[in-house]
Amino acid sequence: MGKQEDILQEFQRARINEEAVSVERVHFYKTDKRVNPKQEEPFWMSLGELPILVSAPHAVRHYRQKKIKMSDQFTGSIAYLLNKLTGCHAIATTKLYGGDPNTDNPCIYKERIAEICGREKVKFVLDIHGAAREREFDVDFGTNNGKTLLVKARVLETLEHNFQDFGLNRISHDHFAATGSNTIANYVARELKIPTVQIEINKQYRVPAQNPQGFHRLLGALVESIKELAR
Repeated sequence: MGKQEDILQEFQRARINEEAVSVERVHFYKTDKRVNPKQEEPFWMSLGELPILVSAPHAVRHYRQKKIKMSDQFTGSIAYLLNKLTGCHAIATTKLYGGDPNTDNPCIYKERIAEICGREKVKFVLDIHGAAREREFDVDFGTNNGKTLLVKARVLETLEHNFQDFGLNRISHDHFAATGSNTIANYVARELKIPTVQIEINKQYRVPAQNPQGFHRLLGALVESIKELAR
């Protein structure tokens, strides 16, 4: 655990959990006010140097079947911090714009992903979501039974060993199967021909103010995975 402990101590010294709270408050605040995406950009994007894209489509509230659905708390802040800590590319929703990026077709969020992937020659996409605290896993990796990996099994292997190294040992697969044809994972794999994993994170690791150690372990696992996948 030497390397992992060094990373966790670095996160603790830098108060990364406090930065996450601040980022969430500034960029991903929760509101029911709807914006017109033709008049106001509903997404935050930041380009990096590594050929990995991290996506957080439910960082704020969204619409599904004409009803407002709750956000996946702190997934946007995780994408923001991963961009800062690793230099990966990142995209997340910041405004309630009347759609659901993970089910819509056509979909302006997926169009932005396609633009970034094409322009920046992205090799892998990690699509981050939130799961409820009562789920019996720390993290679930959705690959539509391996289909979204496009025979690049090392993506999943890299994620698994890093999450285990940082103590997130309750790993499941395809609990949220990502089988809907319009999910981001399926769209990216099918249309863009880029290996993708839908990552569902238990809420106990998405409360940086209440569980800073758990949040730092989650972030460490993702940072190390991104660095390895970029090699």
